[in-house]
Order: sequence, then C-alpha cells, then structure tokens
Amino acid sequence: MITVPRMASVLRQVFDQDARALAREMGVIKRERKLNGATLLLLLVLGWLHQPKAGSSVLARFAGTVGVTISKQGIEEHWTFTTAEWLYEVLLRAVQCLLSAQGVAIPLLQRFAGVYIEDGSSIRLPDGLARYWRGCRGGNAQENGTKAAVKLTVRLELKQGTLQGPLLQDGRSHESKSLLQAVPLGQGALWIADLGYFALVRLAQLSKAGVYFLMPLKDGVVTWLAGKRVDVLELLQAHAEQDEQEYEILLGAAKQVKCRLFARRATDEQVKRRHAKQDEYARKHGTTITQRQRDWAEWTLVISNVPAHLLSLAEAFVLVRVRWQIELVWKLWKMQGQLDEWQTENVARILCEVYAKLLGVLLQHWLMLLSCWDDPHRSTSGVSEIVRDQAVVLAHGFCRRLSLTQALRLVCEAIQQAAGRSIAGRADRPSTSRLLLACDDGLT
Repeated sequence: MITVPRMASVLRQVFDQDARALAREMGVIKRERKLNGATLLLLLVLGWLHQPKAGSSVLARFAGTVGVTISKQGIEEHWTFTTAEWLYEVLLRAVQCLLSAQGVAIPLLQRFAGVYIEDGSSIRLPDGLARYWRGCRGGNAQENGTKAAVKLTVRLELKQGTLQGPLLQDGRSHESKSLLQAVPLGQGALWIADLGYFALVRLAQLSKAGVYFLMPLKDGVVTWLAGKRVDVLELLQAHAEQDEQEYEILLGAAKQVKCRLFARRATDEQVKRRHAKQDEYARKHGTTITQRQRDWAEWTLVISNVPAHLLSLAEAFVLVRVRWQIELVWKLWKMQGQLDEWQTENVARILCEVYAKLLGVLLQHWLMLLSCWDDPHRSTSGVSEIVRDQAVVLAHGFCRRLSLTQALRLVCEAIQQAAGRSIAGRADRPSTSRLLLACDDGLT
C-alpha cells in the first residue's frame, strides 16, 4: 500500500536519479550548469501540469519555482528529438512503478481478487512524427487518414487504484493487439472491457487461467443454448414480454467459451441515442444500417463467466457501468491535462510535450492514490484541479525548500480538506459509486 515515505522514494528514483542518469547517458544534458536532468524534467512535467497551455515564456517563469534561472530561448534549445526520446525513457521507468492505495470499501468489488478496466485512446499527431508513431492513413468518407498517431492503453484496478500503463503503440494498432495482453491477470480477478477487445481466443485464455470477464456481446458470434445453435436476437424476441433475460450459453464454433448471457431491454431514451449513433456512423462511412442492427440496439447484452453465486443479473449491469470510469480517465487527461493539444508547430516540441504531460497525469494519479482513493465518491476532476494548483508545492519539495515528504503531506491535506473533492448524492441520477454500494443492500 502506498504511503508518503514510499511515494517520496518512488518520486526521487524516477524524477531525480533516473532522470539525471538517463539525461547524461543520452546526451540531453552535457554540462550540468543551469539545468540537470532532474530540473529539466520537473520544469516540463510540473510546468505543464500546472498550466497545460504553457508556452516557453510561461515555462521560463515557472523555472524559478524549481530553482532555475533560464530564458525562453534557453528552454527552446531543448525542444529536440533527443529530449523527446529521453522523456519517453523516463516515462517507461515511471509506468513500471505499480503503486496501490488502501482498498476502497465497496463489497461488490471485494468479491474479486481485483477488478480491472482496460481501454485505449488515440492522439493524432502531425505528419512529421510518422517515423515515431504511425497513424491509420485510411480515413473515411468525410475525413482523411492520419500519417502519425499514438495509441495509449491503460488498465486500471478499481479497488486499489493500481494503474498499468499508459503503454504507447502506433495509432493504427487495434485493441486486440494491446501490449497489456502480455501482462497477466491473477486468478479470481475480474476483467471488464468494451467490444473493441472482444476475441473468443482471449476469453478462452482468461477462463482457462481462472480470470473472470464481463463485457458486451458482439453480434454474429456463433451461440449455443442447451446443445442447439441459436440466434440471440430471435431468442430474446421470442420472450419479448420479459424485459430482463438470462441464459447459460456457449460462444464460438470451434473455440467454445462457456458463459452467462445477461439481457436487458433498453429504455426509449437509450434506443433513441443508439439509433442516432448508428445514423451518424452510416453517414460518415457511407454505409446503410440494417433492421437487425436497429433491433439489436433495443437490448443491452452482456456476457460473463462469473458464477451465479458471485454475480446476479442486476449486479452485472451495475458492474458493467464502471467501464465508463476509464472513459473519465481519458476525458480527464485530454480535457484538463490537454494531452492532445499544443500551441506550436514544432514537431519535436510536440513530442516532448506529449511525453511530459503523460508523466504529469501519471503523477496526478499517484497523488490521488495517496490522498483519497479510499473515498468511493471521490471526484477525479475535482481532485485533478487541486493537484494542478498544488504543483508549486511539489516543486518546492523536489527542490528541497521543503522535504519531499512534507510537500506530499501538504498536497494530501489540501485535497482532503477541499470542497468538491467528493461527488454529492443525487436522487434522480445516482453516481456509479452509490449504485455499487447499493448492490450490497439488495437495492439494485
């Protein structure tokens, strides 16, 4: 479990010792006069964490916070691909530090050895960066493809907050080729993902390893019920008077996976939204939506290999909602951290900025683990705003104006005492955390 001394030790290792050693080894800092690897890293990571839109002038002013006097031009001299490669190496060191918080007290999650949500998101880059990260090139009827893009993949454990990643791949990489597939999940863990990760081979591997999965069902997969091949949509329509249905099924023609199918009729509002998304997709890609696709959208279909004594139908539909917590991570990183925005056309600086901002949001997540992960109703957006405000305090800790442990305690106190740190209860639209807690009371 993460503690202030443990956190201080990790930060010293990554942001000081590793940063300085790598900077010397890779030729980023040849003579340690105004800057060394640690101060340059802090200037970029904390500077952009504090002000995501900062240009070189703003960063030059922030440099005084980390104990450095440097001009705007002095900073711009470091916008090189060598600096970008160095930042990437530091990022690789940072993602290997798997920090975990005290487990959050949600009984439904505690039934499993771990509850992991996994997803990927892409950042479109200028064409000049294609030699670093290759894009999709293709495009559709409305948009051209991109020569350069990077895909970020993360896996977040919901009980203790352990974050695996972000791992970076070419933007053209499909979710089924995620680098995290090589990172095993423990027996008794629950893995939650979206349709992009649907692959019968993967589900069979998870089942064989004793890992549970929970995800939407993909249309067109061969399905068996009681030894007979069935059409899922026809099966549901044959019992249309039931808004909720559950079946024990086998998926796949050759590689068969035993699981449970949970079906719930979508509300009129959900159906309307889904049909609108189908129409938008058809318009962009020049395709036609079939009646079967329309009918399929009228149901929410989820599959899982979790046994009945561990998970009911109602609990399954609450748990599948937590997958959207990973969407909130992307929203937080992109909208507040502005991972995919920059104020320059200098491609080397853009690459430096992306890597430095990734280090910043990773640091932000670690501070959330340290300060408030045990609060099931924590507001990630509210906490991230406080962390950005406290970046100066962290800088003082790294520069030894304060001890780093004292700086971390001050940041934690600011988070714990701040208004808006937790999501207030809503009677008409309860948060996911409150729905998870309600499961233990049989209120689902």
